[in-house]
Amino acid sequence: MKITIILLFTLTGLNCASINAQNKILFVTSSQEFYGNTNIPAANHFEEIIVPYDAFIKAGYEVDFISPKGGAISLGYINTSESLQKKYLYNGWFMNKLANTMKPTEIISDNYLAIFYSGGGAAMFGVAEDITIQKIAGKIYNKKGVIAAICHGTAGIAYLKNEKGNSLYAGKKITGYPDIFENKNAEYYKAFPFSIDKEISKNKGNFKYSEKARDGFYIVDGRFVTGQDPSSALKVANEVIAILKINFENSNTAVKSDLAQITEILLEYIEGTANGQPERLRKPFHPDFNFYTVAKDTLWIRSGKEYIANIKAGEKNNRIGNIIAIDIEKDAAIAKAEIVIPNQRTFTDYFLILKYQNTWKIVHKSYSWKELTKN
Repeated sequence: MKITIILLFTLTGLNCASINAQNKILFVTSSQEFYGNTNIPAANHFEEIIVPYDAFIKAGYEVDFISPKGGAISLGYINTSESLQKKYLYNGWFMNKLANTMKPTEIISDNYLAIFYSGGGAAMFGVAEDITIQKIAGKIYNKKGVIAAICHGTAGIAYLKNEKGNSLYAGKKITGYPDIFENKNAEYYKAFPFSIDKEISKNKGNFKYSEKARDGFYIVDGRFVTGQDPSSALKVANEVIAILKINFENSNTAVKSDLAQITEILLEYIEGTANGQPERLRKPFHPDFNFYTVAKDTLWIRSGKEYIANIKAGEKNNRIGNIIAIDIEKDAAIAKAEIVIPNQRTFTDYFLILKYQNTWKIVHKSYSWKELTKN
């Protein structure tokens, strides 16, 4: 019999005082499922989400997601043969965040250093006119924060205004997906509520674009960072990080939160095993940790040293690992991960993780498994 217990986990609701509220970036996505009133499916661009997300997480920032209606958002433009996309597509923890985006009314603006508008056709609908999102962006910007957008995500900043009611980006260079690359005769385009080019220009922004396309074109003007299309995603993210480091260099944003550190050591274990990297496996574990499982109704104990010794350097395998849950209380944490070996087994791992000498270490792992049907 399988019993499932839902942990207090979703990152937006993790009951954990150790998460640094001033070390966060807010992602804005769209709730739209179709282009306007048509039956043409609309989606949020997966690559434009995961590329900057990955950069921000590695830089030590927490990321929350909102959409106008909250809850699950539609995703598209997915390339499962691309390694980073595949990594996040099969990451249950991350996908759970996209399935449970917060509503704008749940957000405390003071908790965020930057706001990032991701793209995809869905971004043209419901975001720009959302007054609550507009106010959140304005408050973040007024506290030396950054406003960033990519591709069709730039539509989301169209109506941002300052306290006097004037365009927040008046006189600034802004880019996004330009009309020159749209199919103006297509039904999807006819359903757009406005043209990004024209609306930005109408609100006194200086819209710029590259005629080459897919050349990584982006613009930084003050604390506005915008990219033309998916090829600029990483560049936009890195520019946001650079600005935040300058504007908040004396704050604690350079210190990784406990959640980020625990995530990092779990990935050292997951990726170190999958990629044949014993040196990575030595980092997250206490030197005397053990593995525990039950086989034939008998407790089976294996030393961590023995496990690492059996990992051959450079010998990769097809293990797919996902972090399912993390729960933190002061200097103790528990975590759950799932490891899938296609056509063989699925392992469920439970970790006990402790913080000592200002470092988190895995001190215990217990696990179970089930056999998979071979294709």
